[in-house]
Amino acid sequence: MSSHLLSSRQPILDKIVFFCAVLRCGSFREASIEQGISPAAGSRWVKELEETLSVELIKRSTRQLVATQAGDLLYQRFSPLLPDIHSLCEEVQNLADQQRGEIKISSTPLFARQYLTKIVAEYIEMHPQVNFRIFIEAGEFDPLSIDFAFRASASYQGEPEQDSLLIRRRLLREPLYLCASPDYLAKHGVPTSPQALGQHRCLYARTLVGGNKWCFERDGKTDIATIQDTLECDNSEMLLDLALEHAGIAYLPHSLVGPQLARGELQHIMQDFKCASFDIDLFYRPRTPMPERCAGFKHYLYQRLEQLASTTSHCS
Repeated sequence: MSSHLLSSRQPILDKIVFFCAVLRCGSFREASIEQGISPAAGSRWVKELEETLSVELIKRSTRQLVATQAGDLLYQRFSPLLPDIHSLCEEVQNLADQQRGEIKISSTPLFARQYLTKIVAEYIEMHPQVNFRIFIEAGEFDPLSIDFAFRASASYQGEPEQDSLLIRRRLLREPLYLCASPDYLAKHGVPTSPQALGQHRCLYARTLVGGNKWCFERDGKTDIATIQDTLECDNSEMLLDLALEHAGIAYLPHSLVGPQLARGELQHIMQDFKCASFDIDLFYRPRTPMPERCAGFKHYLYQRLEQLASTTSHCS
């Protein structure tokens, strides 16, 4: 038995990890995608694991996978060890002279285009042993499978912060502008109060900047307008394009609409009201120690983002 476990031809640890992924996902295909191997290789691994342990672990049928008593015992005893094994490997990697490994990032499209692309490209150049996997999305994310997440939100003074087990750091803040094309306003009129927005076509992103709740403030009084379901999209650049095509009124950050306002392609409306702010926050789970590749990237991100944001504000 021990000779099999120590044989270089039998990477038993990888096979047990994959076996646990199969039971957790309930599918060889899903587990293969998660672990980055082909379904055929994954199926072969489980068969080889069963041969190595001399016991059947999974009963297969066309409809479902069911763990045998032995398979369930292996899963129940081994799967709780996976986080500790991962943490141990990261601690060992931290002793290396060079940063290496993979960083997984989830980012909204706008932040990725404006800042993240450049920062990641620079970091790869400085640390060629670090690999990135980037997911462009605006909704919820799994903090156990993502190292860093960048999310946009609309906030206003006095808004209570949501409780979270994740560390949250504010990276950027800029004003939101309520704007529409001159053609749209000529055809549908110019709203003069938050309540009047209920009579207009409004373009919004539920996961991006306050969803269908738009906040305004005047004379110390906060007024929140509930927007009718006209058009929802989680990409702020597409919302800008829709506004330019006269589709309705948008609620977008200054850095995105500033050039269009300057050229007269959009008009800033309800200027006597103060809008909410557009915030970009970084989320990550607390880890001690944080892998060196993640700690190094986080430090560079803070430093470089401050420089890039300063340059952008001077140009706008």
